[in-house]
Amino acid sequence: MAALLRRSISELCTADHGNDALRLESWLRNKTEETVLHWIDGPRHILVARACKSPRRLLGVGMGMPTGEVVLNYVLPEARFCGVSKALMNAIETRFAEQGIAKARLRSTCTAERFYRSIGYVLIDRPRDPGDRASAVFEKDLAP
Repeated sequence: MAALLRRSISELCTADHGNDALRLESWLRNKTEETVLHWIDGPRHILVARACKSPRRLLGVGMGMPTGEVVLNYVLPEARFCGVSKALMNAIETRFAEQGIAKARLRSTCTAERFYRSIGYVLIDRPRDPGDRASAVFEKDLAP
């Protein structure tokens, strides 16, 4: 899972890190097997994944918090535009709704802004810190 996160960030988020070694390393620093195991063990973390049956491999991973915040949504570069991110987000949003969470919130990279808009997220804030790789805060009403 850590390798998927690292590849996704390195290869798909170049608009955000600009291939700047320091920015990229800062972003990848906590994308380790140890950190992923900690996330998996998190008692209230909502962790979802999409896998391919043949050949068997992980295509994407997403994670939500009990506060309604989506904190991970990454796919393998070769799985981009195949519906994996949409399936991950749908699974997270469904879990949020089942837990009575009325709104989902996330911080988006420049790379993913158009995707989040396409699945119903609305821009609510844009941080002013130019060094902040998460360029926009989005929210989505989950009420039926």
